[in-house]
Amino acid sequence: MQNSSRQIKIGGIISYIAITFSIVSGLIYTPWMMSIIGQADYGLYTLATSLVTMVTIDLGLSQAVTRFVSKYRAENDIESINKFLGIVYKLFIMLSLIFLILLIFVYLNVDRIFLKLNNEEIEKVKILLSIAGFYAVVSFPFNTLDGLIVSGERFIFQKSIDLLSKVLNIVLMVIALKAGKGLFSLVIVNAIVGIFIIGIKLYYLCKNNSQKIEWNYFDSRMVKKIFSFSIWVMVITISQRLILSITPSILGITSGSKEIAIFSIAMTIEGYVWTFSSVFGGMFLPKVSRMIYGENANLSDLQALMIKVGRIQLLSLSAIISIFLVAGKDFIINWLGNDFENSFYITVLMILPGLITVPQSIGSTALTASNNVKYNAFSKIVVAVISICLSYFLSLKYGAIGSGIAIFIGNLIGSVIIQNIIYIKVLKIDIWIFFKECHLSMLFPFIIVILTGILLNYFIKEIEWINTIFKVLTLLLVYGLSSFLTTMNSYEKGLISELLKGKIN
Repeated sequence: MQNSSRQIKIGGIISYIAITFSIVSGLIYTPWMMSIIGQADYGLYTLATSLVTMVTIDLGLSQAVTRFVSKYRAENDIESINKFLGIVYKLFIMLSLIFLILLIFVYLNVDRIFLKLNNEEIEKVKILLSIAGFYAVVSFPFNTLDGLIVSGERFIFQKSIDLLSKVLNIVLMVIALKAGKGLFSLVIVNAIVGIFIIGIKLYYLCKNNSQKIEWNYFDSRMVKKIFSFSIWVMVITISQRLILSITPSILGITSGSKEIAIFSIAMTIEGYVWTFSSVFGGMFLPKVSRMIYGENANLSDLQALMIKVGRIQLLSLSAIISIFLVAGKDFIINWLGNDFENSFYITVLMILPGLITVPQSIGSTALTASNNVKYNAFSKIVVAVISICLSYFLSLKYGAIGSGIAIFIGNLIGSVIIQNIIYIKVLKIDIWIFFKECHLSMLFPFIIVILTGILLNYFIKEIEWINTIFKVLTLLLVYGLSSFLTTMNSYEKGLISELLKGKIN
């Protein structure tokens, strides 16, 4: 348990380093990259990668690997792990062949799907789709590797490899673009780095993992058990991917490539915010599994863990969202110009529901660990149906902002209202105590930052980098001081003390 906590803490720190690198490099790299390939080509790149993402859905098998291996390890059942892996690898290979057929079909019908694109844009999308699609099919069976790494709670290695992947992608893409390789080098570099990272993970697991795959084993009952879990994870995955991955396609039909680019910037920033604030959420599945299936199973600790982790996530998320609300527009205009001002409003609509949903990630993890994932699926279906239907109709008149409004409404109804009802009814969580201990007790710094930001915007009206940086640093200092003095408890202050001293236990 002590090693588990250390892995989570150090893994979290490495994650924050990786995210910070992504954000900082993205601030510099993205506008430079767009100046090289152009706004329209950036929209086409987003469109092609979203198409591949939509097609290559793993039916929930990746999360099934994490869940079942974590469960069997909590029960000390190594034989079941070996048998499980023998079945799941065969399923992944079969799905790869199916995805190849689907991608070929999409490739042959690109011109019939995206009527707003001209002939030159259609040809570019086809080339991008060919490269990205080939890599997706080849790499797909190796999606199981992360499940094995996470279930073994090897978070330091996992997060270090994620950081290496980000660094290599940026460095090689810059080299390729400076060498004049253009738009297509983006997907080529991503494929090369991806295959390299897969090789490192394979080598690590061969050296450090005692599991042996029983390739000849097959049990229809286990297959049924796998799919009874993974089918609901698939529904969640499809719903979540449809919301963001299909929106560029909807905008391609209703609005054109410029609106896709505007939305894609908002989608990128939303991804940074979500990743930064949800660092710890995915690391707790093995621990929650021990609470449910282990020898010392204790469900009464679940709410305490949910509050403990939720407060840490809310600390970072509140800082990001409050500062972005008052300084985000200046930041985007400085970064990409006035043409992308609408990206600010879309980003705000996409990140606001996260103030409720992200700190509750342990609840979602508990539903997965206890095989109640179907309830998660139901809420995500509601989000997807509302978001996609409204997105089409609203984007006809309002473009990318219409899609942002649709996603906000979908998340408010599905991810906030319905999901909290599920936590109350299924997990028996006292959600009001959760909100009291997390949101109400930590509201003061959020309000102080908003009021301070409004005051700064009143006196500093010129949109320049120096002014924006001054605002952000000032607001960050205000949030940090007000949080430390008024809201943080002894455990949270202890984490900061450990970090500053360089001693992580």
